[in-house]
Amino acid sequence: MTSSDLQLRLGPAREAMLILHRNLLDAERIAYERLHGRIPGSADVLQLAIHDPWFAWLRPMTALLVAMDEAMLEDSPEADATVPRLLDEARTLVLADEDGTDFQQRLFEFVQRSPDVAIAEVAAARLLR
Repeated sequence: MTSSDLQLRLGPAREAMLILHRNLLDAERIAYERLHGRIPGSADVLQLAIHDPWFAWLRPMTALLVAMDEAMLEDSPEADATVPRLLDEARTLVLADEDGTDFQQRLFEFVQRSPDVAIAEVAAARLLR
């Protein structure tokens, strides 16, 4: 399968996950700023998202997005074989569950608090069905 075929299979899921990730990061940024003060710019938010323990719960989604990007760029049978696994991982990740993994629990909390997160979560879950 070519990388363009992989993009057709993974692209919509990746886009939905990216929108959800961005909304979660924005909502978490607001919560962080309430306690720690304003974050000056996007580069600072990125550094916090990468290094600060506050944002650690978002890293499974970040890692999944990176894996999707890598699979779409790769032109090999191995990349094609990873598509079902990546989509399954995405389906599991976007299940907001107050008794689930740390990510699922935090997603559940943000779905309750943020209309933008709720809309993005529903859109991603629908697309991944």
